[in-house]
Amino acid sequence: MSALKVGDSFPDGVKFAYIQPSGDDINTCGIPGPFDASAEFKNKKVVLVSVPGAFTPTCSASHLPGYIANRDALKAKGVDQVVLIAYNDAFVMSAWAKAHNLKDDFILLASDDKFSKSIGWNTGDRNDRYAIVIDHGKIIYAAREEGKSLEKSGAEAVLAAL
Repeated sequence: MSALKVGDSFPDGVKFAYIQPSGDDINTCGIPGPFDASAEFKNKKVVLVSVPGAFTPTCSASHLPGYIANRDALKAKGVDQVVLIAYNDAFVMSAWAKAHNLKDDFILLASDDKFSKSIGWNTGDRNDRYAIVIDHGKIIYAAREEGKSLEKSGAEAVLAAL
């Protein structure tokens, strides 16, 4: 597979690790299971955001909070869910979601980097910073950042593209 572009279908067989939200205690979490992104994205408008790592400075101070702050604006544009992936395990992603009090309209998933590598949007073992908007299985926006910029993958850029 190569980089995704506008007009492409979201690929089949994309799965991430996920822990269903359960309680608010950051020190406890459930058991990881698979999240079939390919199936889930067929019937929704989803913003898929990739970050290099949970709890890292740019990701925690700017990238994720930008999407949280724009939650209502994204919903007004028809976005059903914001899905964040990072090269962390499902336990870390569950704790990161709890740290930001996120529920059903935000899903934080563990990425083993196979997806990012398959589209060529990775640096070493880490996912690159990027955003992909999938509207009922079709890519309507796809942009990758250089460095720590949020010019293409931040909430404001995605909103402008919608």
